[in-house]
Amino acid sequence: MWHVTKIIPVNSFTFDTYLVDENRSIITFTYKVEFKFGITKTFTDKLYFKEITPEMWKSVPATVLEPTLQALLLIIGINYWSAFRTNNIKIKNFSLTQEQAKFWDSLYLQGLSEFFYIMKIDFRNLIAFPYDITTQVSQPSNYKRPARTLLLNGAGKDSIVSAELLKLAGVSFDFFTFSPTPAHFRIAKLVNAKTVSVTRKRDLLLNIILVGTYPSVTTYTFISLLLAELLGYNTIITSNEKSADFGNTNYLGLDVNHQWCKSTQAEEMINHYIKTYITKDITTSSLLRKYSELEIVQKFVNYPQYFNSVTSCNSYFWLPSLQQKLMKSNYWCGSCPKCIFLFACFASFLPKQEVIKIFGANLFTKKKLLPVIERILGVKGFKPLDCVGEPEEMIFAMHLVRTTNEYSQDDAILLFNTYFSLDYNFDTIKSKVFTQ
Repeated sequence: MWHVTKIIPVNSFTFDTYLVDENRSIITFTYKVEFKFGITKTFTDKLYFKEITPEMWKSVPATVLEPTLQALLLIIGINYWSAFRTNNIKIKNFSLTQEQAKFWDSLYLQGLSEFFYIMKIDFRNLIAFPYDITTQVSQPSNYKRPARTLLLNGAGKDSIVSAELLKLAGVSFDFFTFSPTPAHFRIAKLVNAKTVSVTRKRDLLLNIILVGTYPSVTTYTFISLLLAELLGYNTIITSNEKSADFGNTNYLGLDVNHQWCKSTQAEEMINHYIKTYITKDITTSSLLRKYSELEIVQKFVNYPQYFNSVTSCNSYFWLPSLQQKLMKSNYWCGSCPKCIFLFACFASFLPKQEVIKIFGANLFTKKKLLPVIERILGVKGFKPLDCVGEPEEMIFAMHLVRTTNEYSQDDAILLFNTYFSLDYNFDTIKSKVFTQ
């Protein structure tokens, strides 16, 4: 596949600088790429923070703030490194220990697994973060924050379920939204939760260079860590389900998992890094880790006030901003694997007409979607590279749909019948899909 680096090979990639403008609450990150023939290019990336005063920046101890900013430089740089890949990695203004370098090696490797697979890149011996054996790391700083919770808002069903569970438990919280869209604000208004937001401006040149997927939730976690330090939260909550642990395929010996950044492994790695190198006083975890996607939908349908506002189709976030603003309700593209999977999940628990009203169409009647359904069921190929649950979840969801007899003549159910007879052992699948 064509790429600029095939014309001008990369000699080195440098994680260059990070600079905080306390008066405007802007962090500027720079990355320097050295090409052959003496050509160099510096890229600039910025994060914009609202409602953060100069005093808030000054209140965070340097022993907490500096390692947080260093982590942000490295995680945001994944977009730039993936575009200009080289194992000659340099870090300009600080050094990593060997253990820290191993963390970043692993995070880049696992987080970019889908990118490597799609682009057919040989990642072996490609990622090598530098370290200095003489680097000494002090004990993580004590930095007690108020007992307050920051909940990541993705505008989808998962964030809504987490919000309602926190309400039920009597836990007050604020939303954190990265690059908020109208969908995020609609959900926040319905939940009646304050929103803390951060926006990002990537280097313009990066937007026209071929790049791939990256561990977005990991980026959000480190940004929310900084917000917790600045604004005073001791708990960061995500809404990642257990299905995120189930990968898609294997490439050159590497497990490829579209949802790796939402997995238990990623969560544990990041928690360990924060507690070891930054502070033990701020924790991050997923409230929905023990639940499958199907089980989360089962909980979500108890809150009909969100049916016309929930936005769980990832295609929405790629729509032009003007189109997003003109929308007054939810959005489902009706053709991606996630829409198909969630249609089956919603159809498991809601009347047919209600489901069609939510999604805008009966996806079970679209013949062109049948090959995707087979992949989600696990009967052909591998699980699509999208945010869908394990095959057992789709199997049991469609089994529940079949028992309603509302979709009995629809193409998707007729296809399901050819693979799974009525006497199939659905009890075993149910015990795996549901925790209760």
